[in-house]
Amino acid sequence: MKRTEILLLQREKVLMNLSENKDNRAKWLAALIEIDDEMEEMEVTKIARLKTN
Repeated sequence: MKRTEILLLQREKVLMNLSENKDNRAKWLAALIEIDDEMEEMEVTKIARLKTN
């Protein structure tokens, strides 16, 4: 399984927890931001590699 697939699965779980567990909303939002940031960083790296090749 690729890292992006793992991140997408984690993202889905976080979104479910965010909608179901209102008490820890800040925790789940922070986790969502971290996942999105990592996915964005991976995309930027991928684009940079394509430009250099």
